[in-house]
Amino acid sequence: MPDWFNSFIVILSNSWVFILSPAIFVFYIRNDWLAFRFSVITASFFLYGTLIHSSLSEFDDIFVWRYVVWAFNDIAWMAIIAYLGIKDKVYLWQSVLGQLVVVMAPILQLFRVIDIHLWDLSYSTYMYKTLLPLINIGTVVVCYLPMIYLFTRRNRLADTIPK
Repeated sequence: MPDWFNSFIVILSNSWVFILSPAIFVFYIRNDWLAFRFSVITASFFLYGTLIHSSLSEFDDIFVWRYVVWAFNDIAWMAIIAYLGIKDKVYLWQSVLGQLVVVMAPILQLFRVIDIHLWDLSYSTYMYKTLLPLINIGTVVVCYLPMIYLFTRRNRLADTIPK
């Protein structure tokens, strides 16, 4: 395999993009453009985070800017999803639910900065390592919800057809 392909696979395997790829594929095949846009935007933000993680860690030796960048990344995602939800480019219910899941992430990022530099407590370490993966998992689940709705709706329709 070419080196660029192997590095691309490593990026995908270290990212939530790999987990979102089946949803993106299914929404594209089914022409569900609202769910497709939501999943692609979420995957692109996850991919962006994966791409800048190592260089951001090298640059930020005082552990401040990385949390500010991650908080800004989450706020930017929320703003784009909110705008697209208002303009009917993504499902409004998915936009609201996604923002409810992610709203804790920027607060947690900024709390981490304050805890490390002002309070010097270890509370944020445990909260950060526990809650942030749960927020990311919740975001991925929100991306898959239109597919889950589609499968449950199909089962209900199959049950109502007379035999």
